[in-house]
Amino acid sequence: MSVEKRRAEAWRWLRQAEDDLEAARALRDARKYAQACFFAQQAAEKALKALWYAADLDPWGHSVTRLIDELPPELRSSLESLRQAALALDKLYIPTRYPDALGVLTPAEAYTLAEAERAIADAQSILAAVHAALA
Repeated sequence: MSVEKRRAEAWRWLRQAEDDLEAARALRDARKYAQACFFAQQAAEKALKALWYAADLDPWGHSVTRLIDELPPELRSSLESLRQAALALDKLYIPTRYPDALGVLTPAEAYTLAEAERAIADAQSILAAVHAALA
């Protein structure tokens, strides 16, 4: 893929990440905290996949942490400080969606405003770092 096509694909993924982050905020405001957490995780995942595309790599999987850890060193170094945020977001991928993931509580019953706010802040930090890396 040409450099221009790679950059275009990267920005396409980043635009979707931004839309997912906006959805996370709307869901938080609607008091749908589990869904807000999931969309925050999705925003971070898609933003990092944008970096993979920009580097002409084929991203796979859903682990935000792995998407950071397996970047080339020149891209990874600017994101290593966000590893804790990535780990926190990884913990939101499955249990925010499935009623059998948290024991007796459904995701709608289990997640709080504070958790949604943290997830959104973590995702925002990752999106900002990706924006800076792509600039």
